[in-house]
Amino acid sequence: MYLVKIRNGDETTVIHGTRNNTLGDAKVSMTVSAASSFTFIIYPNNTGYFKLREWTTYIDVTQSGKYIFRGRVIAVDPKHNEDGTFYKEITCESAMAYLNDSILSWEKVDKKPADFFVELINEHNKQVVDAEKQFKIAENSVTNNTNNLYCYVEDGISILEEMKTDLLQNEDLGGELSIDYRKDGNYISWTRDKKVKGQQVIKLAKNLKTLSAKPDISKICSVLYPFGATKEVPVDQKNDEKTNEVSTPRINISSVNNGKNYIEDPELIKVIGRVSNTKTWENVKEPKNLLAKAQEYLKTMRNYRVAYELDAVDLQPLGLAVDSFECGNYYHVINPVINIDEWLRLVGVTINLNKPLESTLTVGDQVKRLVDYSMDNIQTERNLRRLAAEQQILKHQNNMLIDENNQLKQTIIKLWNDILSKQESNDSSGSAWNWPFKPPATIRFDGAQLFGVNPGGGFRPNGFHDGLDFGSVNWPGSEVKAIHDGTVTLKGSMDGLGNYFVTNGDGFNIVYQEAFGSASDIRVNIGDHVKVGDVVGIRTTDHLHIGVTKHDFNAALGSAFSNNGTWLDPKKLIEDGLKNNMGTTQPVNGDWGPVIRNAAAKMKVNISDNDVNRIKALIANESGGNQTVTQQVWDKNMAAGTPAQGLLQYVPSTFNAYAVDGHRNIKSGFDQLLAFFNNSTWSSDISLHGWGPNGSKRFDKIPA
Repeated sequence: MYLVKIRNGDETTVIHGTRNNTLGDAKVSMTVSAASSFTFIIYPNNTGYFKLREWTTYIDVTQSGKYIFRGRVIAVDPKHNEDGTFYKEITCESAMAYLNDSILSWEKVDKKPADFFVELINEHNKQVVDAEKQFKIAENSVTNNTNNLYCYVEDGISILEEMKTDLLQNEDLGGELSIDYRKDGNYISWTRDKKVKGQQVIKLAKNLKTLSAKPDISKICSVLYPFGATKEVPVDQKNDEKTNEVSTPRINISSVNNGKNYIEDPELIKVIGRVSNTKTWENVKEPKNLLAKAQEYLKTMRNYRVAYELDAVDLQPLGLAVDSFECGNYYHVINPVINIDEWLRLVGVTINLNKPLESTLTVGDQVKRLVDYSMDNIQTERNLRRLAAEQQILKHQNNMLIDENNQLKQTIIKLWNDILSKQESNDSSGSAWNWPFKPPATIRFDGAQLFGVNPGGGFRPNGFHDGLDFGSVNWPGSEVKAIHDGTVTLKGSMDGLGNYFVTNGDGFNIVYQEAFGSASDIRVNIGDHVKVGDVVGIRTTDHLHIGVTKHDFNAALGSAFSNNGTWLDPKKLIEDGLKNNMGTTQPVNGDWGPVIRNAAAKMKVNISDNDVNRIKALIANESGGNQTVTQQVWDKNMAAGTPAQGLLQYVPSTFNAYAVDGHRNIKSGFDQLLAFFNNSTWSSDISLHGWGPNGSKRFDKIPA
């Protein structure tokens, strides 16, 4: 998931990525060699609502610890709805835009391109002073044939605009700017396209929803009439009245081209016929030079540009791909129906933080040979006919593809929403719970340590205790472990709490306090994701206090001594959670995650959270989580009288081949999961578009 933090001086605030803090309509838009933008809506109940200040608030967007965006707030626009509600529209620009903050004076440049780039970055760093806006050079490798740049810098131009004018848009140089966000600062590079290939494949019926190719042949010609500069008027005719009344002709190539003032390409004429066009070179004064340029230009007519538009699902957030789509990388795009099987470059990516499935991709224009254009069309027709012949449904082919992609879209949307709903579930069974220390043989708490109103706690206002204390006598040990999954949202020091931190997961804000003699005893930082059992700190006092609330933590502090339902009993949550963690064979509130983990443990399989999400995705795709469902779609299995059944839609023969003794009920999701893990290649066999076990059977019965 995505985490958004804002920084004002030394103060850091999480404004997105927790249940209590979520932004509306949050989108990051990235383009090759340009500053990225981040826009979002923030509501008054967000802890960062009053902390966003134009130009001085810095903002970070990360996914699993990797920076997606780093920049600053440039516009805060308060809004007021008719229903009386308020919100703010926020616009941010990425770090590349910092180069607009530095201004240059007139200068004549005659030096190596790389040296000039270094000079520009040094000048920028000198002017801005603030380390947040400075750059370090990571790579600087663009040059030309002479390894020299000759140009003039205009007064008052920004450094970013100067880079665009005399470096990026220079036909002899070009290249691209890119920013690498690292923990120790912003690193800038000036390089050519590195042709980096992403591992995720964009394929029809897998994650490609729509794809169109639009060839631009509007400027193509097979016959070219070239013209140069206007002919100079002889000195003795400059005052001639007739000369002044008519236009002056331009230089052409007839004197060096056998009397013809045009050239033609026979190969192109065969493809598109005789299509004429003109091209003028204002600075060319010699016919032979004009002919050479015209011949070179006509060669380029053999190529044409194709603009691709595509809509694809990024499978990485679902755990179904190893990498996400990255702006500037190339991806293998496959659509056999319209004869596309090539590597295309993403020159623009827009990420919707709340709805990643609605993220959009922009593909750069591709250059193809014109003689291949008609062949592509012929091959596309052949592909359609071949598919039609194989399936005998030519007239329905398009509808089938549309239906298939719609089904794919709905399946993945359902999967994504299912994962989100489980992550945001208010129920304590959403993920595991455990004690912060190794439990003693007999679990015991003194009265004053327990949550609520208990004997011995009368010294507190109202006699109420808002949490649970783990004393070092009854609960020995120094390593403090997370009691529940979550993301660290707050960290600091406060009277009454001492050094503390707060995690948020499944709707629970959990505070760990009073155990850390110094800030260094806390081993996690804001933004860190912790799993139950992870060491989060070292206890250096006589007890650890844990408090749990579903309310905003800062607001809940106002009810620290009020028994009004704001604070929850940590002991009950942990004990109930432990019961749900172990041995479950049925989904917990619709969540198959605990059953997956139980089945994996019984079959001696170590699985990660990513594995669980992948299997949940498979379940959502195959049965929607219904363990008693039977296949209704007509296919060879239905025709044979052996329809697929159950949670993972096994056909009976396949299920029986992998089922373990005592667990052969095909309508039991738990039994199917045992069979699933009994396949030696279970992990590599997972697929959202038709799956089946291919490995060998591991056990005949559940291993001891």
